[in-house]
Amino acid sequence: MSEINLKTNIDRFSADLLDEARLFCDFCADKEILVEAFIDDAIKAKIVVEGKEKVFIGNKPNGDDLNVKRLTKRFLKVSLYDYLSQLSGRTLPWGSLTGVRPTKLAYDYLKLGGSIDDVAKYLVDVFRVSERKANTISRIIKAQQRVIKERNNCVNLYLHVPFCDGRCYYCSFPSADVNKNKTLLLPYAEKFAEEVEKVVSIIKAQGKEILSVYVGGGTPSVLTPEMIERILKPIKNENCEFTFEAGRPDSINEEKLSALKNNGVTRLCVNPQTLNNRTLEIIGRKHTAESFYRAYELAKSFGFDVNTDVIAGLEGEDLTDFKYTVDGIFELLPENVTIHTLSKKRGSVIADKDMRLFCDDIEKMTDYAYDKLVSRYEPYYLYRQKNMVGNLENVGFAIEGKQCINNITVMEETVSVYACGAGSISKIIQSGKINRHASVKDVKLYIDEFDKRLTEKIKFLSE
Repeated sequence: MSEINLKTNIDRFSADLLDEARLFCDFCADKEILVEAFIDDAIKAKIVVEGKEKVFIGNKPNGDDLNVKRLTKRFLKVSLYDYLSQLSGRTLPWGSLTGVRPTKLAYDYLKLGGSIDDVAKYLVDVFRVSERKANTISRIIKAQQRVIKERNNCVNLYLHVPFCDGRCYYCSFPSADVNKNKTLLLPYAEKFAEEVEKVVSIIKAQGKEILSVYVGGGTPSVLTPEMIERILKPIKNENCEFTFEAGRPDSINEEKLSALKNNGVTRLCVNPQTLNNRTLEIIGRKHTAESFYRAYELAKSFGFDVNTDVIAGLEGEDLTDFKYTVDGIFELLPENVTIHTLSKKRGSVIADKDMRLFCDDIEKMTDYAYDKLVSRYEPYYLYRQKNMVGNLENVGFAIEGKQCINNITVMEETVSVYACGAGSISKIIQSGKINRHASVKDVKLYIDEFDKRLTEKIKFLSE
């Protein structure tokens, strides 16, 4: 694979600048790039690409050391983006941005006194974000502000079930194959339920309120109805938004849905990813489009709100294939639809594949989904990941009044997360700082060292 040879006189920004150059990977491959920064009465960036030189000049960054570092990095990245854009003749939908949460930049702008009506212009002018993407961020911020209130005394409760019935080719989550680890399922559920009881008791003792419960994985719906009853019993009467991932439609049946309904679950994730059976086979999903429709109707018959996920850019799909999926989901009108762009994640089956070979129409796909869905839905959260096809994004859409509060507060990191289960990560958010505690990922180790590690978790949550 071709490499990008980038050098800079400020080593602490070398990784950020390399990420910027990778946005133009085809153009920059095997080229020598030099980025030098000088700060005196102004800030200057000298950029040399294969002997072609350009100097950018900006206002000297002021403030404390952290602010100077932030503004210097921003100036260098935007300058490099502008020059590579000029030389290559290309502009990118997200401009110079390489981070995962563009909404954070919008919120930072508002905290500094900016107007919500000027958010889109700010993103265009400062970061070269396209007008289309900038307007999407502006719309999402407005939607979030209508829904989110002060949550000073609230926490989100996350329950992690690290078992799956097989591995999708794009997945990097650490999950145990339930078919190969059946003997661990019951012991895990028993220890897990004990941890849930303890963590809920801590929340109560602290006088906090559970804002939302989210049961994720893995595929939590591989648990038996009895196991589901056991782990959800401590929180069945919380009367809050309560989401359970039943992402694989083939893992759903009436007995499991009855157990979920009887234990407080209000929202179910049923994820087709695509409605094309040929693609489902390629990506390692065991269900079919027909079984997704059956699972969806079964979930609705129990009265659950339903979240669905769709992926743009799957191997072998063109714009027509993707439109078929989006149109099919739109006809169902689930409460939530998230349009994901395929990402090449470390540890996944496609980690070593050339993503450029996957999809030529990726931007047309995501634009089509957005334009189709906004006729009935409101975009309400957005995030990005590294190595996404087309360097695009994931966007969540909801019918008015059906936004998933967990998705917003977790993505924007505004509410602490008390997490249970192997592989889960708790986050305590206080005065703008985030402290994290990661639980051991290995399921057997989680079971064998349960008491010791639960003591460590309790100490972290109680500090």
